[in-house]
Amino acid sequence: MASEEASLRALESLMSEFFHTSTSNDRKREIEALLNNFAQQLGAWRFCFFFLSSSHNDYVLMYSLSVFENLINKMWLGVPSEEKMEIRSSLPKLLLSQHKALPGFICNKLCKVIVDMGRQDWPMFYHDFFTNILQLIQTPSTTPLGLIMLKTASEELACPREDLSVARKEELRKLLLEQVPTVLGLLTGVLESIWDKHSVTAATPPPSPTASDADDLLSNLVHTPALTKQLSQPPPSLEAESERICALALECLSHLFSWIPLSASITPSLLTTIFHFARLGCDARSRRTRAVNNTNAVTLNGGGTSSPPLPLTLPTSQQDCNRLGVLAMSCINELMCKNCVPLEFQEYLLRVCQQTFYLLQRITRETNAHSVRSRLEGLDESYVEKFTDFLRLFVSVHLRRIESNAQFPVVEFLALLFKYTFHQPSHEGYLSCLDIWALFLDYLTNKIRNRLEDREAIIGRYEDALVLLLTEVLNRIQFRYNQTQLEELDDETLDDDQQTEWQKYLRHSLEVVAKIMELLPTHAFSTLFAALRENLEVYLGLQQCIVSTGAEQRLNVTAENDCRRLHCSLRDLSSLLQAVGRLAEYFIGDVFEARFNDALTVVERLVKVTLYGSEIKPYNMETAVPSVLKPDLVDVHAQSLAALQAYSHWLARFYSEVQHQNPQQFVSIISTAMEALPPLISTKVPEKLLLSACHLLVSVATTVRPVFLINIPAVQKVFSRVTDSSAQRLPEEVGGVWVCAP
Repeated sequence: MASEEASLRALESLMSEFFHTSTSNDRKREIEALLNNFAQQLGAWRFCFFFLSSSHNDYVLMYSLSVFENLINKMWLGVPSEEKMEIRSSLPKLLLSQHKALPGFICNKLCKVIVDMGRQDWPMFYHDFFTNILQLIQTPSTTPLGLIMLKTASEELACPREDLSVARKEELRKLLLEQVPTVLGLLTGVLESIWDKHSVTAATPPPSPTASDADDLLSNLVHTPALTKQLSQPPPSLEAESERICALALECLSHLFSWIPLSASITPSLLTTIFHFARLGCDARSRRTRAVNNTNAVTLNGGGTSSPPLPLTLPTSQQDCNRLGVLAMSCINELMCKNCVPLEFQEYLLRVCQQTFYLLQRITRETNAHSVRSRLEGLDESYVEKFTDFLRLFVSVHLRRIESNAQFPVVEFLALLFKYTFHQPSHEGYLSCLDIWALFLDYLTNKIRNRLEDREAIIGRYEDALVLLLTEVLNRIQFRYNQTQLEELDDETLDDDQQTEWQKYLRHSLEVVAKIMELLPTHAFSTLFAALRENLEVYLGLQQCIVSTGAEQRLNVTAENDCRRLHCSLRDLSSLLQAVGRLAEYFIGDVFEARFNDALTVVERLVKVTLYGSEIKPYNMETAVPSVLKPDLVDVHAQSLAALQAYSHWLARFYSEVQHQNPQQFVSIISTAMEALPPLISTKVPEKLLLSACHLLVSVATTVRPVFLINIPAVQKVFSRVTDSSAQRLPEEVGGVWVCAP
């Protein structure tokens, strides 16, 4: 004993010295060598067991556990059987006797060491390893400890490291799978008992003004009267220990669901229980309101003259409830991400979707007290992210299974998703929802391609939703309708993809518009072109506001409100020009003839705008707010050139159709477009315009036959301009023009 005590004092002294700020690196290496040498000695584990039992120094405890960890994982084969039995007996007893006194991270490490022994010896030499875990869970005083052990066992045994043989890995997984029904039954019991215990005292709130609407939708989603009534009950309030146990149980379920297959072991009772805890995440505001009311009531009863200020952060208990909601949604998402769904689990999957979409209805329900946006702002950020992940998984993995089920109202779901999307409190949340819509649009497109004869019926079912989606997405990229939020987007800092926040936002939006264009080409084009035409009229009308004084030009728009409106219109025009360019691919190929007139209208308008921009020279124009309006004008000119470039393949097809007939209309378009370029082939213009002009020229020259182009005077003029500018220090992109020169 004296030797062990002396060793403990020496170890504590070494640890204190090692972590002291004044200890040199050389001395630390010496101490590290001493500790490593000690760990390699036979019987060192006995000293470490004494250290674990006697020391309160965290460094000593962690070192001692690391010695056991190294022994079990790297030296276990050489340990005598008697010592193995002693270790297998001693460490669990130590954990059981001291787990409440040990720091959390030490307790977790000790659980990990015991599970490592099970990884090596269960079931042949450590036959009661898993039985002990189940007994811990079933004993109320050790339930949290048992859940920690269970989660660690799931992590270490179901997905073991590479130091085990393939045969042993398969054996461990098989052994664990045999325990799954029992484990899931235990976890269901733990969660149900806590929920039922605390639900008894929950008061029934008065019906809300929108209760009838909610009940109607709920009855559509969940076709079980008893469950409908159950879901409408208020969530219980849990004390700290119950919340901790529930959190551990949900963490276990989440990890188990990540590797076990879908089967009848995942019972309807378990799913309903998980769903109850998922409700806690979307009832944060109602719980907060009750807490505020209780606080005020206490203050008034206490005779205070004024109420104390409300805390800016949530109470710990509410944060824990939010966490339970997040963990429950993690469990649901682990189930939803499985693409292989056995036939017997189809009904359970439908139940999960029905219940979770009831939550979506609760989140997006608007009342007299709260708007949808304010309700979403009141929810925990992580919960909203998890819920969005669920929606993405549902659409990408399971929509094809659920869509045809009469018990699931898909159109009503899209209405809820629409509200959820366009009331997101953050730009990141909104873009994540747009990605979900993109997945849905891809699903519809693929479905139509595989069932062309049903195209009209499929489109007809979802047309109203698609029309609303298109309108709202277009509104969200226009300052005219969404100025406050758009001005929050950063348009200067580049991310890892070399995009600004604004460019990313616009790109996501235009991808959705393009996918709708494929499904509803006529409506999408007419809607977009109407918005484009309206802003073009403002831009083209600026000609009347330009005052020329000799060689100088000035834009005579000076009133603050007029400048603000012009700024918004120019930003919107720039975005809409990008949208028109993005849709160019939907006018070529098999639909060239059917959509020829629409494409011709767009191209003629773009040609007119590019020439107009080159004539008014926005980069030389004086404005009332040069730091704002001049960049806006330059960007519109550049985007008109880029949009016209996007139609170069359409122009090539147009040329191939008319070259042997009557090419005058084509020649007129090319001539007008080329007339816009010579003024831009100069270092005196912003590089953005110069590059856009060169890209357009290269694109046209490579898609339309050069032999034909060389006979057009405007083309000769622009290439002559390139030749004249060859002595200037132009960007490398201009070299591409030389390569394509006729």
